[in-house]
Amino acid sequence: MSRNHQQMVRFVDIAPSADEVGPSGDVTGLGPFRLEGLWRMTSPNSRFGGWSAMIDVGTGQFLAFSDRNMRVRFTPPGMATPDIPRAKQVGIRRAIYQRKRDGDWEVFDIESAVLAPDSSIWFGLEDEDGLIRIDADRAKGAFVPIPALKDWPVNGGPEAMTRLTDGRWMLLCETCGARRGGLHLGLVFADTPDRSQPQPFGIELPVGFDPVDMAPLPDGRLLILTRRLSLIPPHFESRLVLADPAKLDPKRPWQAQELARIDTSALRENYEAMVVKLTPAGPEVWLLSDENGSAIQETRLMKLRLDMARLPH
Repeated sequence: MSRNHQQMVRFVDIAPSADEVGPSGDVTGLGPFRLEGLWRMTSPNSRFGGWSAMIDVGTGQFLAFSDRNMRVRFTPPGMATPDIPRAKQVGIRRAIYQRKRDGDWEVFDIESAVLAPDSSIWFGLEDEDGLIRIDADRAKGAFVPIPALKDWPVNGGPEAMTRLTDGRWMLLCETCGARRGGLHLGLVFADTPDRSQPQPFGIELPVGFDPVDMAPLPDGRLLILTRRLSLIPPHFESRLVLADPAKLDPKRPWQAQELARIDTSALRENYEAMVVKLTPAGPEVWLLSDENGSAIQETRLMKLRLDMARLPH
């Protein structure tokens, strides 16, 4: 198979029509969120796809990272980036550069990413007992051991990771705990994971759903993206839930409250990455899907607008 390294991303508007969403113009199940856009993303680049994490780099562009150790820099529809040269509007390349002893490149399965206040980027990895930190200049990186991750199951790594508004850091395991009962395990750090010891805790999520990303809201509460695979017929469903870090008590399960369901055929995909972008009109919530290299799945980018006044107190 020939490789294509063309630096190009295309967006195709696939937002449902008024007939599909009903006379009110609102998509059912979204609760305090309003759908503002839905696009199919494609690229001729053979490295494109498998996106599992995404960050807002603060220039009007997003950086997404894949489970094949790739990254894509792109400007989402509706964003203006006049100060970024055309040649840098899109960038698809390796995310973490590390050589193995045989000279080949190390392949990391990136599942989560956080942009820290010092502009370093932290990555949560599948099947690794630590995180990777890349410095602000992207010239240096370091593996940060987290011994507690050794107890997490295979294919159960920190699929969701974030820095809370109070400075704490949090990781959620994708498959730890009694999944049928809705309990998932997590770790919370008082400071960055290389400067503090983790405290384990449990969180109650919708039964059958796994956490895949999370981000703090302006009021300090946590928005968590969850998903599950339904088999008949095969499709993914997502739910957005709310949890208050002020109520986290490691001695008892932390409760989360469902806000929205993304399960209509016009919207659903395997959404794994989320960015909460603060704007004067209220928080924008951007979701990006992982198509798993499957011909029957798509890379989709969804834009939601959150009405903070409609959140439960």
